[in-house]
Amino acid sequence: MYDFFKQIAQKNYCKSNGVCSVHPSINSLLELLLNEAREIANYIVKLKEFKITLTECTGFLVEILSIHLINTSFSEEDYLKIINKLHQYKLDIKEKYVEFCKSNKLPCEIINTDFNLNNLTTISELIKFSEENITNRQKGCDKNKFRLFELITIFVRLCAINIVKIKKIEPEFNNYDFEIVRFFALTNGYTIRNEKIIRRIKEFPNIAFKIRKKLSNLLQTRYGTIEDANIDIYSKKGHCILVSGEDFDELEDVLKSLENFKTSDKINVYTHGELILAHFYPFFKHNKFLAGHWGKNDTEYDFSTFPGAIFMTQNFNQKIDNLYKGELFSSKLISFKKVCAIKNNDFTPVINSALKLEGFIQSGKEEIYKPNNAIKKIEELLENFDGNELIIIAGSKNPNFEETHKGKTVINIPFPYDIEILTDIIKKCTQNSIKLTLFFTQCNKASLESLLILINSNVEIALADCSYALINPHVTEALKNDFNIKII
Repeated sequence: MYDFFKQIAQKNYCKSNGVCSVHPSINSLLELLLNEAREIANYIVKLKEFKITLTECTGFLVEILSIHLINTSFSEEDYLKIINKLHQYKLDIKEKYVEFCKSNKLPCEIINTDFNLNNLTTISELIKFSEENITNRQKGCDKNKFRLFELITIFVRLCAINIVKIKKIEPEFNNYDFEIVRFFALTNGYTIRNEKIIRRIKEFPNIAFKIRKKLSNLLQTRYGTIEDANIDIYSKKGHCILVSGEDFDELEDVLKSLENFKTSDKINVYTHGELILAHFYPFFKHNKFLAGHWGKNDTEYDFSTFPGAIFMTQNFNQKIDNLYKGELFSSKLISFKKVCAIKNNDFTPVINSALKLEGFIQSGKEEIYKPNNAIKKIEELLENFDGNELIIIAGSKNPNFEETHKGKTVINIPFPYDIEILTDIIKKCTQNSIKLTLFFTQCNKASLESLLILINSNVEIALADCSYALINPHVTEALKNDFNIKII
């Protein structure tokens, strides 16, 4: 189902259709958001040095950093609303910082930009301004430092997404907001030595792991302790809803909405993408509306062949520019054109759409996905392991891999896997002086997040080449040249 070589075989196709990369105009608009965020981060850090804490502004900035903008068919109205709000935050905090410096007769460290939102009122004008700004920023920064800034940005955004997920369950949680913003503020440091930036990057995994651990604990408290699962991956006759993204709380809201919706017709709910992980939690595993998991790891194909309503959660991060078919709904901060926005957890439009559509006219051939119990196997192996070298494959196994590494002990942790499994393995291997090599055979959010947490460990790491829609080439270069990550 999650075949590594199928993904590789499709790479040329997705590049030719533009779904492996981000359109330059979209990249410019995302960069404009990030540039505004960088300035705000700078002033938040400076004011914190004066013991002035801006909790609300810091939290808002973290939410902005979680935004994933890769599709050309986005809502211009949503984007303009967010950039306006972000710009106003920047003006307010900048004014606050300048006033404090003046009243205390302190020198101000101001970031001067020519961005005046009053003079730029259309998307095309914003794109043009941002393109010029990107060029100037790259000119003013040596390429080695620039790629480190890009790496910091991707790591910050990964952590920001997890913080947003935490706050959906625990709204007042802000323990690590400032740490994320302070780390991101490094990308303003053109005069900081590269060695210091690399050191700070190696220190950040400690924060990233604490954030991940907090999220994991919250999810298990809310939905039950993770357990083994046999996951149905075939269609079942009847009306249907597909939920795609990463947000368990929104899948929960869809299922609860169905419980409260009065209809004699049954509606089956299928997970898609990384929401396959929901099936390992008892709350979802035993829910009568959750029918299984749908899709073959090709989002546009999966959506176009699904005969029901499709809901994309806030942290949905796939390209769907080539998709022309389907009843689509979304709760993203910046939604899509011609997609119905879901507000205030009102899923009535999604349910009505599912009832209107015929759904699956018959059930498909029964097929069940059975991830092996990697934790028990690894624990048993490590207890009796008398060798000095271990190879872990996180993701799908290469058919020729074992032949290439004949004679060595190889363990496969199939997708989906929990990052904590990997950290536990590393601890045990370190305690027993076992050399560990880790292969991520898929480049996705899970593998990048694992990479962030493990980047400062004494582990030889190899990562499958990533699509430009996920990370840009500067990040790949930084991983290779500055952190000795092998790209396969």
